[in-house]
Amino acid sequence: MRIDYQNKSRSFARPILGIIMFLSAGVNEASDPPTMLGNAKRVSGKWAGTYECFQGEVAATLTLAGHKNGTVEGDFLFYPTSSNPKTATGRFIVTGSYYIDRSLVLGSGAWVEQPEGYIPVSLKGKVNAAFDTFTGTVSECFNANFILKRVPGVHYDQSLN
Repeated sequence: MRIDYQNKSRSFARPILGIIMFLSAGVNEASDPPTMLGNAKRVSGKWAGTYECFQGEVAATLTLAGHKNGTVEGDFLFYPTSSNPKTATGRFIVTGSYYIDRSLVLGSGAWVEQPEGYIPVSLKGKVNAAFDTFTGTVSECFNANFILKRVPGVHYDQSLN
């Protein structure tokens, strides 16, 4: 009796290939960026907190102006913390997009005040449902975490919808 190994291997390969395609489709779908822009006026205002980078903990203040079409611009100011007093102070422009799932993606732009040896950073994260906390990662710092809280005094006006 002769066994046709060539046809037998094909019969095993098809189901395995189907499983691999099914599983990889789920992984790719989860990593896709959001596509629907939201009303970015909801994130307008001043946010303050910290992030981690190569020099350690860094304090930051993010000032944003958001627009109904989902675009955002502003500036990012960083400065020393009490636990890391040797960090330099710097400031650069940010621009980005706000999405309906409360994702906020900010890329870095031109320097306003550049300390020697520093690079601008980008932020990718989510704003919580109360619109008072923005958390996420800083890709230039090996995806280190940041947390920024809305500074009291500048709040989202529901009438702007």
